[in-house]
Amino acid sequence: MSADPSGARAIRATDDDRTAVITALDSALASGQLDQFEHYERVRAATSARDVDELRPLFADLQGVRVRLHGDAGPTSALSPTGGVTSRWSAPESRRRRPWGALAGALVVAALLTGAFVAFSASDDPDPAGREVTSVDRPGRDGQGEARVLDNPAPLSPEGLERIFTSAGRASGSELATSLVVHPEHAVLAWTDPVHPSRTLRQIYRGGWSGWADSPSTREQSFRLADLDATVIAPVVAGAAESLGIAGETDAFLNVAADDAGRPSYTVHVRNDVHQSGFLVVDHAGEPVRIMPPG
Repeated sequence: MSADPSGARAIRATDDDRTAVITALDSALASGQLDQFEHYERVRAATSARDVDELRPLFADLQGVRVRLHGDAGPTSALSPTGGVTSRWSAPESRRRRPWGALAGALVVAALLTGAFVAFSASDDPDPAGREVTSVDRPGRDGQGEARVLDNPAPLSPEGLERIFTSAGRASGSELATSLVVHPEHAVLAWTDPVHPSRTLRQIYRGGWSGWADSPSTREQSFRLADLDATVIAPVVAGAAESLGIAGETDAFLNVAADDAGRPSYTVHVRNDVHQSGFLVVDHAGEPVRIMPPG
C-alpha cells in the first residue's frame, strides 16, 4: 500500500468513491462552474484515480460541493450550489452490497484446486450485467499452453458502443435513461429512480458496469435504452473531427439525451491539442440537427 509524504497510509479509492465525485462534477457542470471539457478532464481523472487523495483536488475548488469519501467523517452527502444533496455514494437499497466476499474466496480456492482460473467481480450486483467479454484462443508461447485473449473494446469504438448500449438496461434494471455520456475510457449512465422519482441514479462503465451514486432528480425527459443504435452513431463519432473541421490530435466524447419526442438525441463534442473545440448534434436516425465548428 502506498503512503503519502507525511507517512500516512493512502486509502484506495472504490468505484463508489469515483462515482460520487463524478456526480458532484456533473452538478458543477450543470451550475456553470465547469465547461464541457473541464468536466470531461476531471471525470477522466476521477475514473483513473487509485487513491482517495487523488480524488479530492477534483472538487476542492468548486463552490457548494462536498463529497464524503472513504476515510472521511461526517454525513454521506455532497451539497449542490443550491444547498441540496447531490451525491450519496451508498448504493440504493435494492442494490446494497451483499456478503459475497467469503463466497468469492471459497470459489477461488476451489478453482485453484481444480486448476481453473475464476474471475469473480466484487461489484454491487452479484451477477453484474455488462461484463460480457469475447475471447480469442491462440497458441501459447514457450510451452505455456493455449493463450486466451479477452476482448475489451474502447467505449467510443463501434464494438464498445454496441456493448454499452446493449448492456445498460440489464445493469441499471431500467428500460429508460435520462442521460448516457460516453468518454474514450468510460461511460456514465443516469436514470430516474423508479422507487423514488425525486432521485437520479448513476452507474459507471469501464469494461463493465459498477459503482453507484444518487442525486436529486433534475426532471429531465427519459429515452428508451432499446432505441439506442450503435450503427447510427458510431460512424458519426468516427467522422466528427472532420465534420467540424478540427485538425490534429483530438479528444471526443458522446452525450445522449432525450429529444422532445422522447427519442435519443446524440451530441458529439470534439477538441484538439490547441484547444479548438466544437460539437454536432444528430437525431435518433443520425440526421444532422446542429453543427457548431470552432470559432
